[in-house]
Amino acid sequence: MSIERISTHLLDTGVGRPAGGVPVVLERIASDGSGARAGHGVTDDDGRVGALNPTNLEPGEYRLIFDTANYFASVHGQVFYPRITVDVRLPDGRPHFHIPVLASTFSYTTYLGS
Repeated sequence: MSIERISTHLLDTGVGRPAGGVPVVLERIASDGSGARAGHGVTDDDGRVGALNPTNLEPGEYRLIFDTANYFASVHGQVFYPRITVDVRLPDGRPHFHIPVLASTFSYTTYLGS
């Protein structure tokens, strides 16, 4: 079964609201650790990208890269994490993966959403 959709959500816990306008790149990770672009998007006003991938994907290892530098600079006046990178191994048998990130100036966490 192929993966039909990978979505994400970026919430700024430092100000208690979604982080809009953040570019996100999805990469497929090769066995040597290199990444090949598999999709991209920009978080909307609700901090969401509904579908990072334009076509179905095979199960495997992927990387989400959130380019947070401009967002943190404009909202918090400082940047500690210019990028947030999340590596995941997506198994077969599930058509949709939602990978939210909760972030603030000096911390972030992620989980498998629904």
